[in-house]
Amino acid sequence: MKYNPCLPKEWNEDLAYIFGLLLGDGSLPCSYTKRPNGEYQKRHIIHFFSKDRDFIYKVYLPLFKKLFNLTPVVKVRKRDSILYYATIESKILYTFLRDKGFTIGRKAKIAKIPNLPSIYHLDLLAGLLDTDGGKKGNGFGLSTASKYLAEFCENIFKNLKLPYNSCPWKYRDHIYHQVYVPGKKMYKLLEHIPLKNKGKISFLKYKCLGSSVGRASHW
Repeated sequence: MKYNPCLPKEWNEDLAYIFGLLLGDGSLPCSYTKRPNGEYQKRHIIHFFSKDRDFIYKVYLPLFKKLFNLTPVVKVRKRDSILYYATIESKILYTFLRDKGFTIGRKAKIAKIPNLPSIYHLDLLAGLLDTDGGKKGNGFGLSTASKYLAEFCENIFKNLKLPYNSCPWKYRDHIYHQVYVPGKKMYKLLEHIPLKNKGKISFLKYKCLGSSVGRASHW
C-alpha cells in the first residue's frame, strides 16, 4: 500500500523521542515477499511493539500521526501474554528513518544513536527509557544489548551529574548492559528526562514519595 507521509524538515523534540521509542521497541526489518512471477520485492515495514495498550493508543499513535500524517494499524498477538504492535508500510518513511541513522534489520546488538543535535539527546533518551527502561536492582535505568545505546545513556547521566551504575554481563557470547540510577536518586530522572510512559513515571514518583515498588511496577 502506498502512503504519502509528511516528513519533518529537521530534528525536533518529537522526532527525537519517537526515534528513541523505535530504537527501544521498534523495528525496520529487512524483509521481502515473493511475487507471482517468482521475483522478490523488498518490503518497507515499520513496527512498534508494546504490552501497554494505553501507551500505543495515547502516546505512540498520536505522535506518529502528528509527525508523519500517518496512522499505523494496531494488531494483537496473544501467546503467554498480550503484545500490541503498530505496523505501517511506507517506502518514503522507511527511507527517511534509515537516512536519519536508524539501524535496519536485527538491530538489538548493533543499534546506534543517530547524529542529531545534542539539544534533543534527552528526548531520545526519554523514548529509550519509556520502552527499554525499568527497574534495575534498586534503581531505574536502561537495559540493552547495544553498547552504543548504553554509552549514550552513561554519557547523559554523567553530563547531568547523576550517580549511576553500569553492569555489563555476558550471555551466549555477547555482552549485555544495564545502566541505571540507583536508590533514592532515581527520582531525579523526572527532573531531567521528559518521560511520557505513565507506568514508569508513576514508579519513579512512588519511589520519590517512599512508597513500595510493588504498587507501581508493571514491567
